[in-house]
Amino acid sequence: MYLKDEMTALPPPFGGFQVQEPSISIRDYVDLLFEGRKIILSVLLSVLLLTAVYLVLAPRTYKADALLRIDRNKALLAATIRSETNASSTEAESPRAQREVEILRSRSVLGKVVDDLNLMVEYSPSYFPIIGEAIARRHDVHDGVAEAWLGFSRWAWGGEKLNIATFNVPDRYLDKEFTLVALENGRFRLLGPKGEDLVEGQVGETVTADMGEAEPVAIKVSELAGHPGTHFELTRKTSLTAIETLQKAFFVKEISKDTDILSVELKGRNPVQLAKSVNDIATIYVNATVNWESAEASQKLGFLESQLPIVKARLEKAEQELSAYRQQNGAVDIPAEAEILLKQASEMETMHIQLKQKYEEQNQRLAGAHPDMVATKAQIRRIDNKLVGLEKRIKNLPRTQQRMVSLARDVQVNTELYTSLLNSAQEQRIAAAGSLGNSRIVDFAVTPEKPYWPKPGLLLAIAALLGLSAGSALVFLRHSMQRHDNYPALLEYQVGIPLYAAIPHSKKQRRLAKLIDQGKDREPGILVSQDPLDISVESLRGLRTTLEATLANHESKVIMVSSPSPGMGKSFVSTNLAALLASIKKRVLIIDTDMRNGRLHETFSVSKQPGLSDLLAGRATLGDIIISLPDVGVDLIPRGSMVLNPAELLVMGDLEETLEQLKSFYNHIVIDSPPILGATDAAIIGKHVDATFLVVKEGRYTAQELEVSFKRFQQVGVKTNGFIINDMKEGSSYYPYYGYAYTNPEVNPKNTSMFEAGYQAVGGWIEKYQNRNYLDADGSLEEDDDKVRV
Repeated sequence: MYLKDEMTALPPPFGGFQVQEPSISIRDYVDLLFEGRKIILSVLLSVLLLTAVYLVLAPRTYKADALLRIDRNKALLAATIRSETNASSTEAESPRAQREVEILRSRSVLGKVVDDLNLMVEYSPSYFPIIGEAIARRHDVHDGVAEAWLGFSRWAWGGEKLNIATFNVPDRYLDKEFTLVALENGRFRLLGPKGEDLVEGQVGETVTADMGEAEPVAIKVSELAGHPGTHFELTRKTSLTAIETLQKAFFVKEISKDTDILSVELKGRNPVQLAKSVNDIATIYVNATVNWESAEASQKLGFLESQLPIVKARLEKAEQELSAYRQQNGAVDIPAEAEILLKQASEMETMHIQLKQKYEEQNQRLAGAHPDMVATKAQIRRIDNKLVGLEKRIKNLPRTQQRMVSLARDVQVNTELYTSLLNSAQEQRIAAAGSLGNSRIVDFAVTPEKPYWPKPGLLLAIAALLGLSAGSALVFLRHSMQRHDNYPALLEYQVGIPLYAAIPHSKKQRRLAKLIDQGKDREPGILVSQDPLDISVESLRGLRTTLEATLANHESKVIMVSSPSPGMGKSFVSTNLAALLASIKKRVLIIDTDMRNGRLHETFSVSKQPGLSDLLAGRATLGDIIISLPDVGVDLIPRGSMVLNPAELLVMGDLEETLEQLKSFYNHIVIDSPPILGATDAAIIGKHVDATFLVVKEGRYTAQELEVSFKRFQQVGVKTNGFIINDMKEGSSYYPYYGYAYTNPEVNPKNTSMFEAGYQAVGGWIEKYQNRNYLDADGSLEEDDDKVRV
């Protein structure tokens, strides 16, 4: 492949024309994909088939979900001991959904679910390998237990049920697989991990078995349905393992940002147990939040009730001292300035006491470095500083007024504090009695009816995309690994010999070759005889015309067809070329000179003996080895008996004299020779022929092979007239220029499929679009004095 507009640095060839390497076009890729459509279709069908098998055999996974609402700022537990300077909400007052997600996934919540639903015990029927579960899934459970297939009662075939109420094993046998075998009349047998019999029991009864450990095996089966002999697999896991398994299948996410609506999802294979598990998780979580809120309210209420007697005693003492001072000194009027100082001091003192109480309450729940604790300490220091300033101002009053302000302040502070504590205690009693937590269950989980996975539509779409991609990649990989040069004009220049013909791929010839390989009865395996209008035959007719014009001046026309290596199609070219020459009233002889692996006798369904090797060895005469083929119109000399030294036989067997005798009778002698790179036979034969042609197969040759083959012939004085490209695929970049066929539609009607018609239309449009820059307004090619671009 060559990059667009990339030119090869080559000297100009004869004739003054410059050979330009082709660019990679979209049409090339389209042609390549169209050529490999069978590969792409095969890969696509294979991937779809594997996906379909997976859809049938894959275990069904179900999903159950519930919705929870998290209250952002619930006022049931609003604290009354609050300072106006501490108006910012704390974490406890504004729960967030992300925090609740971690609580839902905690072991404290999931562990209780594992215990409530006995999820530490896992059990399931034993299905027939690979296909058993798929067969059992098709059975309707309402029809009871399915009959065992072919008498395999050991396996479950649908409708089996098992429910384990209790299953305890020694610690040593945790995570080990036990087997329960169903018996008649509701009885069962329990087998150990090694298949040993442990105990037999009845449904509804608890039975135990001693396994030589401190703790025996205990099992209680509450429900069992299955044919006698049906096996069930049981496993007892540790609590931590069961919790971790549940965590892996459990998902919690917020529906959308800042909605505080959580979706609780659980995936598994038992739809009924899934719904129960999700509802149990949601219920346990909501009850836990209620208990946490109630416990917090109770804790605060206990603290408040412990402070009430203390504050009440201080209030009574302050009132007694104020009353006694007034009786001793008579009624004292407090002036305006003292009144203001009294009010400010009482407020600061009240706030100081409230902050102290708040700090003590926080100290029971929070660490000393918590931000709330640090903020409360800072507020207490600020209040203390203000109280110090007020105390200094009060000391400047007269002695009687100082004492009066101090006693009145104590009474007022303790009265406000006592009233506040009473109100807070009453609110906490209400909160503790009616706490609902900060979460609600919006939707309970229901038993899922359809499996969540696998999803046929999604998997088939992915499989189709993957199949098309993999098929296309395989086509491109196969193309990139082929040995070929894609531009014949450049190849002609590099090797130095002309291209005589480019023969397209023939499906008919491929079928004929298969029949020959299989040795089946058939008509003569020549494409010219089977399908004269085949596109490959038309290309060979062009080769015949070229040969007639090229060799017109020669007295004899001995043509040798060779190839660089085996499998290039030289026998196909030689046999069909000979038949075409015979069709224009020429006497034609074809000789199989490949005395090692020649197969022309199989092509024409004749015997290989006697043949050329027998003639050259002196065991037969010329008249004995020539076989007339009237159906094809040619004569044949087969290879003859197997020989170990064909090269020596060709040198010493008077081949030149034999060809001279044959020239006097035949107009054309076509020689099918061995490959030139595999043996020296072709070089020996080439000394006695008039024209030599090399056949290469598209996708299996390189310019180097052609060049080496050309030099091999040149070293012995044999002139190679040209080369022939065989079996060109439709995806070849130069196929359109050699692949046209001019046929009579009445004789050979062409049924073009809708797909091919669409492909050709799209390909023509793409080619026209890409070539528009190379055409002028009149559609002519751009020419200059030095070169013509082709």
